[in-house]
Amino acid sequence: MDVDVATDIFSRLPVRSLLRFKCVSKLWMTLISDPYFKMKHLNNTRNDENSQKIIVNQCYSYTDKVSLYCYSLSSIQQVEQVQKLDCPSNNKSLCHTLYCCCNGLVLMGIFYYPDKYLQLLLLNPSTRESILLSFPKILPKDNCTWGLGYDSTSDDYKILKIDDKSRSEILALKSGSWRLTNKHPIDVLPMLTSTDSLAFVHGAFHWLISSLTKYYVMSFSISDEVYRDIPLPEQMYSNFSKLCGRGVSILGGTLCAYSHCVSDWKDMFKFWVMKDYVNASWTELFTIQGLDLQSALPKYMFPDGKVLLSCRNLFGCSYVFRTSNGLFGLWPRSDVI
Repeated sequence: MDVDVATDIFSRLPVRSLLRFKCVSKLWMTLISDPYFKMKHLNNTRNDENSQKIIVNQCYSYTDKVSLYCYSLSSIQQVEQVQKLDCPSNNKSLCHTLYCCCNGLVLMGIFYYPDKYLQLLLLNPSTRESILLSFPKILPKDNCTWGLGYDSTSDDYKILKIDDKSRSEILALKSGSWRLTNKHPIDVLPMLTSTDSLAFVHGAFHWLISSLTKYYVMSFSISDEVYRDIPLPEQMYSNFSKLCGRGVSILGGTLCAYSHCVSDWKDMFKFWVMKDYVNASWTELFTIQGLDLQSALPKYMFPDGKVLLSCRNLFGCSYVFRTSNGLFGLWPRSDVI
């Protein structure tokens, strides 16, 4: 088979098939292992609506049982499409947490018992491969947030950790060691949430920042490590005194800002997207009102414009999924933490 033809065909196949094909011949092994082929396969996957998936971490109430599940977003309401994943940890693990994802890779934190220490792990759910990562110089606590991104300049994946004192550390996978970034702005505090990760888009991480005079989005370029201020939507900024929750994420490849505010005893969840990233131009996406929810975090935008939200109940610890248009019949149910 011609190499170019084989590359084009293989780049459209599932990962599990490619893993089997590696054993056919040395030529196929070399082709499938080539960095150019991996990027071509990744780009084809991004453009395939039926290949998009979501990883769900389920912790059952009143038990120590924790499970990982993978859903196909093209058929997310069909429970039979769920795939259970084996957590790559030993019997001493206490629990695990999903921090963030990038290009199909998942950054996880695994807590071990009885020492109760944290081990960072990078998992590829498609191949079931994982690697353990070294400890940061400043040991992470509950009030820190993580980000995972790909640096096209150095062809490397990098992890950024931000704590509530605005101290940041970065890990490049090729080097395998953490280092402190020494260019972060002073007299500013990150507005971190333990339920979300740093938003990575346009080659930069993004998170909310507060100073003595204003609130805004801070971006950190993954290649040259330059910080940049991005203004928030004016409506979101003017209502900050009434806000119960806020953050930034990624929807449809664009930066998204969201907020939960209380007005006239009514809960309102508002969402904006930055369609013009260069000029920092925000457009209001939608508003949800009158829900008994403590939080509504945007996770994914479907091709028809609907948004998948991970929601926490107002009077409980459980999480449910819904869309921007209404209720969503998707597991996990009310017993999930």
